[in-house]
Order: sequence, then C-alpha cells, then structure tokens
Amino acid sequence: MADDEDLQAAAGLYAAAQLEQLGILRVCDRLVELYLRGGLPVGGPAGITTQLDSLWLGRAERLPDDERAELFARTVGPGFEHLLERLAAALAGADGDGEDADAVGWAAGELRSYVDAHVCDDERAAAALLTSQLADALTILSDTEILNAYGARDPWELTDQLARLELGAAPPDIARHQTLAAAGAVVIAWLAAEDPALPEEVADAARSWLAANA
Repeated sequence: MADDEDLQAAAGLYAAAQLEQLGILRVCDRLVELYLRGGLPVGGPAGITTQLDSLWLGRAERLPDDERAELFARTVGPGFEHLLERLAAALAGADGDGEDADAVGWAAGELRSYVDAHVCDDERAAAALLTSQLADALTILSDTEILNAYGARDPWELTDQLARLELGAAPPDIARHQTLAAAGAVVIAWLAAEDPALPEEVADAARSWLAANA
C-alpha cells in the first residue's frame, strides 16, 4: 500500500497537473524567450534579470512539456481523478455512521492502491523537481517589474494575459484549477495521515473539489 512519501508525491503531481492547465510553466518559458530577445522591459543590476538568466541556464534540468504531459497522464490522469472523485464524494457525504465509514474506507483504499501502483522512485523525484520548477516560475510571474510591464495585478492575471497573447491559448479557468489543486491537496493529505477522524476542513475541501470538478 502507498506510503506517506508516495501520497505526498501524488498530491504534488496532482497540484502541478492543475497548474499545468493554466499554462504557468509555458508562460514563464515564453517570458524567458522574450527577455533573451530584448522584448521584456525589465532591467537593473540584479533582481528579476538574475532569476530569468538562472531559469534559462538551468533549462536542461527541468522537465519539458512532453515529459510533463506523459508524467501527469501516467500518475494523476483519468484513473486517478476518478478515484479521487469517489473519495471526495464519500468524504463530502459522511456524517459519522457505519455505512459512511465503510464508503470512505473503501474509496480511500482504492486510491491508495492506485498511487502505490503508479508512484515510485522516479515519480517522487519528478514531483520534487516540478515543485521547485513551479516555485521558480511563480517567483518570476510575481515580480513587480514584470507585472507592471503587462498591467497585471497578480501572477494569475499575468498568466491569463500571456496565455492568450503569447501562446494563443484559450483563457484558462484559473479559479477552477486553483480550487482543484488546493482542495485535492487537502484530501490527499488526509489520506496520507490515515486519520480515522474526519476534520470539517477535509469534508469542506471534498465539497469544494466536487463543485469545481462538476
């Protein structure tokens, strides 16, 4: 059965897969391309230019688009999401009686078994790499100089703008994918803790996940 590290990696991969739908990493790569061509109005002796240079120089150590897509499909694709939905539904409807406990236990066991079969050493390493990659991207997308250059209030608005302007992508549903990532992480964290009690925040997260996934 999946251990805590496997489940934590699955939570990280699931959150990363949701953020991938927003185009955060592709948008950040596009910003680096613009910067290298002199098309990004930032400068100064340090600050964001250092981070952009670092992102470019470390590109060989990051997971490219096709490898990310394959990783997400293999680990947190439709099979994972189906079982997460079953668990979220069981948690959202639980009121403490024996029948509800059985439904939660069955759904939790099924998701643990799935993670055990699909998350191993390579996937744990990839999850750690993606966590770092996303943190670097969000740092750049949150930079005041870059936000001001595009008239954006926050990294999410900037991502939305650049996904449309630079990548020709349809506007992402930012609130939906943020909710799926955050609520899913809470549910999977509860699964990793193997806590027989059901805190209200876990049930609330399950309901939020179901609403966003509808």
